Amino acid sequence: MKQAATNNLKKNYSAWAIFSIFNNTKISEKPIVAWRMVNGKKITVDVHIRVIRKFRNEFIIRSLRSSGKKTLNDLTAGSEKINLYLPEDLVLCQCDVKQIDNSGDVVVKVPDMIAQIDRRKFLRLFIDTSVKVDVAFHKDLVGHHDRVQYFEKGCFDISAGGLSFLVSRTEAKYFKNNNEIKDIILDLDGKKTKISGLVVNIFDVEPDDRNGLIYKSKKICIQYMDPTEKQQKVINDYVFQYIDLKEVI
Repeated sequence: MKQAATNNLKKNYSAWAIFSIFNNTKISEKPIVAWRMVNGKKITVDVHIRVIRKFRNEFIIRSLRSSGKKTLNDLTAGSEKINLYLPEDLVLCQCDVKQIDNSGDVVVKVPDMIAQIDRRKFLRLFIDTSVKVDVAFHKDLVGHHDRVQYFEKGCFDISAGGLSFLVSRTEAKYFKNNNEIKDIILDLDGKKTKISGLVVNIFDVEPDDRNGLIYKSKKICIQYMDPTEKQQKVINDYVFQYIDLKEVI
């Protein structure tokens, strides 16, 4: 599982701003993901804010589904803290657990700090052997539309704003900055979506222990073109599921 240390997050310590975000989350009934690392695996459960007690500086969370009640209990049992992710506001935080009720409700303290993801940058997941993200598409040779080649590549990294993959130096002749690549089939562990992108950068990549390359390659960086909110949410949720955030919060 990859670290998020290279992702740009803005830390906010304003008590007023933090309370406002959680209060708005409750009023708008926005979803929250509660999570914790257990034996190297991220365990998550969808929750919502049932009650906010401003005078006590606390709020109560409850699983959105009855099936998640046990998971939420497992996440909080024996733990003094719980991690929360507000996907619609791109906010991460860690809250003190104050009380666990028999009903399944969990009382937590409003956090002193939240980390907010820059909406222009998104969380980026660097792909390793623990996850499988592939792209497949047809691309014409630069300047020769009669020569088209099919590409099927594993992603080097991915975010809700774009992705990258590696090609050989021979394959690199098919790519140039500002090239459009239409109808890219993005496969997130079997969940597929079709998206188009623009080549925004091409970099040399030297072999190292992390990428396992034998020869020098080219990294093709793609920015999505007019992605839908649903597509961005699917990708962002996938990235969140696998990225290691313990160094962030």
